[in-house]
Amino acid sequence: MLDFHSYAFSENFIPQVIIDREKEQEIIADFLKEVANGRNSTLYIYGIPGIGKTVVTRYVTNQFEEARENASVIYLICSALTPANALKEVYFHICGKVGPSLDSYSMVKRVADRLMKKKHCIVIVLDNFDKMNDGERLVWKIHELMQRAVRVGLILISTNRLGLVRLLGNRLCSRLSPETLSFNSYDGETLKQILESRIRQAFGKKIAEEKALTKIAKFIESTNGNVRTMFKVFINAMNLAQQANLKRITTKIVKEAIEQEKQNMLREKLEEIKETRPRMFKVLKIIAELSKQGEVYTGLIKERIRKAGLAVSERTLDYYLNQMESLGLIDLREWRKRGYTRKIEVKFPLSIV
Repeated sequence: MLDFHSYAFSENFIPQVIIDREKEQEIIADFLKEVANGRNSTLYIYGIPGIGKTVVTRYVTNQFEEARENASVIYLICSALTPANALKEVYFHICGKVGPSLDSYSMVKRVADRLMKKKHCIVIVLDNFDKMNDGERLVWKIHELMQRAVRVGLILISTNRLGLVRLLGNRLCSRLSPETLSFNSYDGETLKQILESRIRQAFGKKIAEEKALTKIAKFIESTNGNVRTMFKVFINAMNLAQQANLKRITTKIVKEAIEQEKQNMLREKLEEIKETRPRMFKVLKIIAELSKQGEVYTGLIKERIRKAGLAVSERTLDYYLNQMESLGLIDLREWRKRGYTRKIEVKFPLSIV
């Protein structure tokens, strides 16, 4: 049986060594030095989920906080907070318990006074900032704090590449003049190195075939590059190995774990379509139903749409089909048979829909 420290694969784990991301570490470290030297600054970090934004930021800010007695990093996960609660967290970190009658203006003023009196440096990190409702209101208060005190830094972490102006508005964005730092996806070799590093920290030894780890890394590289997904596949493979009473994770076991993850991704994709594009999902159900009966052509789909009374034009249907193909749900083939011009091949298990 395989015993391990699962914390090494959790989202809160900060590794002893960061694989790759030297440039990103340097940019964040330089930003923090400027803040410590008296320049109030904002840094906007963006990139798709699971590619190291949070881990690298926390790794560098932890080092910064440990190296300076008069520096504090306030790390907030915005998806779990309202702007009011986030401001209270900042106040509590600097001034202590928030009084029941203390308004936001007074909180900002007291925090600023305390920072100036103690000549303290703070860096506020707002992770998952694009997931906070009305986050602009919180950032206005932090901007007000920056106007009142020195050595205040703000780091915004988001998955939205071009959405900072939309999140903050032109006026606030121009006042902050944020630096930007983008995180690109890892390649397969780097993903494998990250996985091997976490395995060493969790187990202290090799517990998987080399080809098995390569297969996981290549799968993640070909999908979304998400390191969290990679860890999920690995842990699933480890559980499958335990169930089979294996001492090592084999390539065969990894193939099974990857197939399970593909099914999970597909279900999530279909749930998203069902929730955000219900009419497109209904068309997808029609395609699945027709596939059970035989070959599917656009003409058949149009007939079924008319019978169902769906308000879907030919142009909209073409758009839906192209979207489904880009999502990997179907393949479109040019075809002419009995007046039907396009043939659809379903690429997902019909039972899922």
